[in-house]
Amino acid sequence: MPAPTPSVSPTPAGNVLPLDSTLLFVLDDPLSSSASKPGEEIRVHLKSAIVVGGRVVAPAGSPERIKIIDSSAAKMMDEYGFVDIFFEPMKLPDGRLLPLRTPIARLSPHVTSGHESTVAAEDTVGDIFVPYYAFWQILRKGKNFVLKPGAEIPARTQAIVQTTPNGSIAIVTPEPLQQRNETPNSAFPVVPVATPLDLSTPGRTRPTPSPTPAASPLPTSSP
Repeated sequence: MPAPTPSVSPTPAGNVLPLDSTLLFVLDDPLSSSASKPGEEIRVHLKSAIVVGGRVVAPAGSPERIKIIDSSAAKMMDEYGFVDIFFEPMKLPDGRLLPLRTPIARLSPHVTSGHESTVAAEDTVGDIFVPYYAFWQILRKGKNFVLKPGAEIPARTQAIVQTTPNGSIAIVTPEPLQQRNETPNSAFPVVPVATPLDLSTPGRTRPTPSPTPAASPLPTSSP
């Protein structure tokens, strides 16, 4: 397969490429629900250069890979095929990784509401006027999802790319989301409920509890 021709139009960016920015990639390998298998990697390349602060972070044509997580070919009874994909972190020329995500993890043929209503109307008419139409419905095969080499596929950045005061390029990943059942991290010192006892001071010992009032002695029986 010939090497991809780099695009000359850079991705517009100032001193910061924000989190969740869209990058376009061009397929070098075909991607389809009928041929792509789980675990397979699809080669793509960056369509336009990533430029931050006047510096090229990643040139156009930079290689990237899409991993196939799951796939299913079209089946009978009008069941459409699909492909589940995952963008591997993109390796930059300096060796660092730029995490990416796909806007839509499951790729499948687009079906409009108009198409669905048309098919439903055809099935209704067929059930009424066509003998054994139900058998034809069972044998009717759905559509496969297919993208040929040269097709464009988007990805979203999962880090902030920005210039630092000293002129270098920083890749800043966001902090993980706080779960509901986790204690949030405090941004300021937490005041203790009680002052802890300092046992390191000489002569200070841990107090022992003494019940109040004191227990009365049990009566003794006379002989």
